[in-house]
Amino acid sequence: MREYKLTALMAATSFLLCSGLMTNNRQMYWMASVLGALMLGAYLLVKRGTQQVNVRRHCPPELVEGETVEAQLEITPKARGGWLWVQAQETASSGLAIEPIEVEQATPFSGVVRYRLSALRRGAQRLGPVKLTLSDPFGLFIQSQQVEDTAPILVLPRPVAMPNWSWEGGGRGRFVASSLRGRRGEGTDWHGVRPYIPGDPLRRIHWRATARHGDWHVKEFETSQLAPTVIALEQAPTWRAEGDAYPDFDQAIRHIAWIALEAPRQGVALILVGSNLPEVRLTPETYTDPRTLLRQLARIQPDADHSILDDLPRLVQQYGEQYRIVLFVPPQEYGIFHARAQSYQAQGYSVEVYA
Repeated sequence: MREYKLTALMAATSFLLCSGLMTNNRQMYWMASVLGALMLGAYLLVKRGTQQVNVRRHCPPELVEGETVEAQLEITPKARGGWLWVQAQETASSGLAIEPIEVEQATPFSGVVRYRLSALRRGAQRLGPVKLTLSDPFGLFIQSQQVEDTAPILVLPRPVAMPNWSWEGGGRGRFVASSLRGRRGEGTDWHGVRPYIPGDPLRRIHWRATARHGDWHVKEFETSQLAPTVIALEQAPTWRAEGDAYPDFDQAIRHIAWIALEAPRQGVALILVGSNLPEVRLTPETYTDPRTLLRQLARIQPDADHSILDDLPRLVQQYGEQYRIVLFVPPQEYGIFHARAQSYQAQGYSVEVYA
């Protein structure tokens, strides 16, 4: 249709111009000039339009893995009076998925796109660049161009419960005693009551205290026998890779996120270290904003230049007397790490390996 319109206008302009030359009719000249100026103006409007557009997005800067939200992209041309029509298409990095929302519009060149944005994989993701299709109001000229406008989206890891995880254990000074006691879970000695924290088991609700205070309170058990834990994450690039993703590494991050969120409820201090990660300390007293830790976990990548095995002697010497040391390693290297851990276990240290 666009080609037919353009061909018809060019033919009409040529006819008027030739007729004016043959008949010396100034009115023909004037009509040919108007049609020619109209086509030239439409061409220049579209040609220069991509250099004069504003991009605006309405979307949250953070998402959690598996979360889906509605977002909107607005493209506003600087050309006034609606002389430039814009159709936009949003793009995203591989960790995000975009599903357009069908909306009835008078014209597809509205410059507004609504879509569902889904977080597929943790990490620093991005929206953009934007693919634009511009047209003049008559539909004579259409141009496609890409605008390098991007917006960062941080996808936080989704906490996943660690199977067969126990909070029992400890350093060499308490490893034997805790093994003889067996697993205590959340504790057996009643210590008192405290305000309810989201995630606390319902079986621990203290009904009398709840009725007395007017808000939820739970029973608190003695957990002083539970040793603090050092989470040591292997960050060498030896994890299974699928394109630019590391599925096993991402799953380890999800388990660590769950442990970190659960540790304050258990009264366990936690230290997170890695091959290329500054030490992060968490205690029930200092743990205030869970998303702060999730933001740190979202940015961790297996890009260290050495293995956590190189740091293990230092970790055992620094923390082994009182701390339980837990290694998160690639499944294919479990045997190597387990053999090294057994040598420390023989000396009475609590060193565990999870793959």
